Formats: sequence, C-alpha cells, structure tokens
Amino acid sequence: MSEPYTRVEIAFYPEHLNWWLRFGAPQALHDLDRRRSLALFKPGQVFGYVRWQANDYGTRDWRFTIVRSAGPSLPLSRIQGVDPGGDVLLIAAGKTKVKRALLRIDGLESAGFEPAAVSPAYYRHVHNRIATARPVRAYGHDQHRAHLAARKLAS
Repeated sequence: MSEPYTRVEIAFYPEHLNWWLRFGAPQALHDLDRRRSLALFKPGQVFGYVRWQANDYGTRDWRFTIVRSAGPSLPLSRIQGVDPGGDVLLIAAGKTKVKRALLRIDGLESAGFEPAAVSPAYYRHVHNRIATARPVRAYGHDQHRAHLAARKLAS
C-alpha cells in the first residue's frame, strides 16, 4: 500500500463484542477471518464507528465515534480500533449518549443527508450538546450547501 490508509477494526463475537461501521464508505475491506475484518479509509474520509463490548453482567463499554481520517503529517487523536488514529469529530460513551448520537444520525439520513458528507462543524456541535445534555440544533439544507461550497473552495 503506497497510500497512508487509516485502518479500522471490525469484529463480531455474538453476545461479547461488536465493532462496526455505522456509516462511511471504506476504500477497501479485508476479511481477516470469519469474525474480523479491516476497513481502509483514505485521508479526509469521514466514518462513524461503534464499539460495543459486554461481560458476564451486561454491557461493559459502548462508544460511538465519528472520525475524519487524516494523513501522516497531521495531528491525530488515538482511537481504540482505529490505526493510526484520526480527527475526532464526535465521541459518545455510555448507553444514553450513544443512543442520542445514533438517533441524530438516523435523523440526518431520514432528512436526506449522507452522514459522511455532513459538515464536521455540525458533528462538533452535536458532540458538545450531547456531552452537556442540551438540545441539538437540526442540520439544514442551507448549512449543508454552505459546507459543500466551502469544501469546494478549499480544494
């Protein structure tokens, strides 16, 4: 691989562990065995990553992270299951916060938005509002058009 890919672990062990992509289109998907695979993302791609683990007493850890993959020369945040890391746009931990974040993604999809194309600033807003248990503003078509226009100018 000549290009610096961000590698994301995907795994499923019934009743014990489920790491999966909520959204995002990996450049490639490599099966490691029947329960594990590796998703590869080019720099700049946005994806939603869910990590759920249980023990004998129930859910031990449940996290939802929205990540923008980055090149090797940019500062990265370490994220479990994401190598080498990425730009964290949203992170939610615990049942209540994860459910709120996932419902927000469902709402974006039902409004006709592709979650991977939504403005990173909006995801940062959602992160801050969920972290402080405040209402989240809706994402509108005007905001989306402004994001797409800014992205076009930057490229």
